[in-house]
Amino acid sequence: MKSLIIVFCKNPILGRTKSRLANKIGKHKALEVYKYLLTHTTDCVKESGFSSAVFYSEFIPETDLWDNVAQHKMLQVGSDLGSKMQFAFQWAFNKGYESVLIIGSDLWSLKPKDIDLSFKLLLNHDVVIGPAKDGGYYLLGLKQMRDILFKSIPWSTDQVLSKTLNALEGNDVFLLEEKNDIDVLEDLEDHPDLLEKIRPHE
Repeated sequence: MKSLIIVFCKNPILGRTKSRLANKIGKHKALEVYKYLLTHTTDCVKESGFSSAVFYSEFIPETDLWDNVAQHKMLQVGSDLGSKMQFAFQWAFNKGYESVLIIGSDLWSLKPKDIDLSFKLLLNHDVVIGPAKDGGYYLLGLKQMRDILFKSIPWSTDQVLSKTLNALEGNDVFLLEEKNDIDVLEDLEDHPDLLEKIRPHE
């Protein structure tokens, strides 16, 4: 199957990333954390060996970490996260991709094997989802468009996963290992190796 990883990322601009984390550690350190997360995500995608498309939040930079990794650079289109993901998946299927994953760029525990496993699971399952500890999900894998997944979901709440699973009732859904996005200080403290990277600057 022709496979694609879609990565949603925010442009790394001071004061525009990790707002909840910035409230605790300051916007400069929050941006530093996000840059580490972005680099980690880029490395994982590159190492996985699959084709990828990066969708930026605000603008497409002339040059950045994704230059030698992503085959496509796009801008997120939509009024909320659901419509933005719907647009991205539809774009990928229109391009002829048959197996599509979408991930964010906030997951320090992401590994290339997670990407490889997800594509393998999509061969035998309708949908693959990576549950996040906050009640959302860090990965969504589809092999056909499912508009219902992007409608009437209370984004940025702890009900995202449960509402998504309700919408998928009757489908063969595989749930991956639960992981934790880094959004608040407690999330960062769960990853001492990442926390240590910003400590020398204190």
